Amino acid sequence: MIDSHGALEAVVRHAMELEDDYDDIAPTVTALTACGDTALVPRLREVLDRFLDEGNFYGRDLIAGISAGIEGMAALPVLLRASARDLGDDQDSLQAEIIELLHADRATSRRVVRDFATSETPELRRVGLWALGFVIEVQDVELLASAMTDADPEVRSLAVGSIPDPAGNDRAFGALVLAMRDLNEQVRTSAASRLGYTGRVDAVAPLVALAADPTPRVRSMVAYALGRLGSHEATPALLRLLDDPDRHVRENAADALGSVGGPAAVDALLVLAADHDPKRRVQAAKALAKANDSDPRVAPQLTMLARDGAAAVRAATLSGLASADGRPTHRRRLLIELADDPDPMVRQRVAVVARHLAPDAAPDILHRYAHDPDQTLRRLAATELDRLTNPTAR
Repeated sequence: MIDSHGALEAVVRHAMELEDDYDDIAPTVTALTACGDTALVPRLREVLDRFLDEGNFYGRDLIAGISAGIEGMAALPVLLRASARDLGDDQDSLQAEIIELLHADRATSRRVVRDFATSETPELRRVGLWALGFVIEVQDVELLASAMTDADPEVRSLAVGSIPDPAGNDRAFGALVLAMRDLNEQVRTSAASRLGYTGRVDAVAPLVALAADPTPRVRSMVAYALGRLGSHEATPALLRLLDDPDRHVRENAADALGSVGGPAAVDALLVLAADHDPKRRVQAAKALAKANDSDPRVAPQLTMLARDGAAAVRAATLSGLASADGRPTHRRRLLIELADDPDPMVRQRVAVVARHLAPDAAPDILHRYAHDPDQTLRRLAATELDRLTNPTAR
């Protein structure tokens, strides 16, 4: 048994004075967390409020962890209210405690976070919607659809990110389509992202309508989402975005055209592959690899790009092939051809993608690279060889 009250005061002093390392107080924190002494609750609340008022997020996190250990689910509302106070930190430790409580008792936690999500206070609504995302169920669609009309744009954005099953639920899908017209760019961006993952053909039209959005960030997400959907109906809009003033929009549009494929998309990417700017050819190399099986003109062009005078283009061709489906023989041949490239950047890319593009040839290539003059390549080769012999290694 420990003197729980004395131990708590020791933790409080530590959090206020920071005269010793956490390792010195860790055994006390662990013992307090497991002590089950609910008589400490009033003092825990008092100290937590003090640390919040002082902006002491380290002390907040220590007390939050102890409270969760002693009270269990009863601490969830307290921790959510603490999270609603912005102390300028990332809240990683605090949110980890909250998430653990949410998963420990889904039914109870859902009742708590739904109350927060419908609070009259914007800060509490935000943290409630964030937490609801971890215990979301289909019946929450109406609550979230209503939150998408909230006066607070952050609440609307959180609601868009949390709404369940827009692929199979027409009410959720319709709410996302409406959110595409939101005045806030973050809300529009979030809605475009969610629509891109629905796999629904009827998501193409509202995304295309947003392709002329005044904000580059939104247009970039629209291009990405249209690529995810992979519908030929998106091709005209993507061709327009390929000439967008913003570089990120152009890059996402090129990548999306590769995912969509078809003659018109490939035509545009072939033009891009012939551009004098190597950065544009890099985009073409990555995108064309995705369209490798959709047009007979792609494979010869990829061969040309693999022999491009710019090392970045040759490396990008390998990256594109590794991230896309394609003809195994063609992919293997290009990898073997580039395995002895004079530029170390290209050989480094070969090392990273060899087991994906040519698993039979990868061991020999990587063993050779283990003695390469380039130090980075030797390190990459060792890592990739370890992954070949131990597939669970990261």
